[in-house]
Amino acid sequence: MLSYRHAYHAGNHADVLKHLTLLAILQQMRSKDKAFVGIDTHSGNGFYNLSSDPARKTGEAAQGFLRLWQQRTQLQGNDLLGDYLDMVASVNPVDTGATIGNYPGSPAIMQSQLREEDRLVLMELHSTEIEHLRDNFKRDPRISIHHRDGFEGAIALTPPTPRRGLLLMDPSYENKADYQQAIKAVQAVHRRWPTGIIALWYPMLGQSRDFSGLVKQKLRGIADGVSIELTVAPQSDEFGMHGSGMYIINPPWQLAERVNAVLKKIQPLLQV
Repeated sequence: MLSYRHAYHAGNHADVLKHLTLLAILQQMRSKDKAFVGIDTHSGNGFYNLSSDPARKTGEAAQGFLRLWQQRTQLQGNDLLGDYLDMVASVNPVDTGATIGNYPGSPAIMQSQLREEDRLVLMELHSTEIEHLRDNFKRDPRISIHHRDGFEGAIALTPPTPRRGLLLMDPSYENKADYQQAIKAVQAVHRRWPTGIIALWYPMLGQSRDFSGLVKQKLRGIADGVSIELTVAPQSDEFGMHGSGMYIINPPWQLAERVNAVLKKIQPLLQV
């Protein structure tokens, strides 16, 4: 039974890493004239309210994106971080102050970078989230929405048309089996679509529960790949997510350098 709802975790430090990396990849893809397709295997509902009861209950956004938002005047600039802050501002009222409401999930970020010729495929299995996802994106003819398992759909829908594209896989890992499923799905997608960019998000947990090393070990060597990680606290023995990572297969040129430059700037603000 699916219980994970991203509304409780939207805007946390993992989202900051994931969305900075996603935006950087998409910006480099759209810098060329050729059309591309984006595929999001675990889409959620696409938009979140950081003032909602679920977000306020966990307080994760207050320890993540909202720390950056409160310092946005000092952080703004002509770089990836400035583009990220501007993108979030664009889905909020002009007079938004230190407390922000709307936060774009990965489907909204991908949609923001689409041109007329580009396409986006969104997948979500949760019966409630899929309805919100449809409501949020049904008016965009460039976007197709599937109520299906993201691991299965990632394999079934690749290689896409056009062949140039990005697949984002960010499961909740609420079930330990998700780690093995994610690894196997990425391997299968790469066999079917060797030129595609594949970005897999993974959590970094307490020592007794951490599978991040397994993810990197299994994916390292199947293709050109890079791992980009953000930690906000020392690793504990048991509980808590002290950081997360993105493993990218076929990364665009200098992607890691560009994202890591931003992470170096913001990591002190996100430390617990």
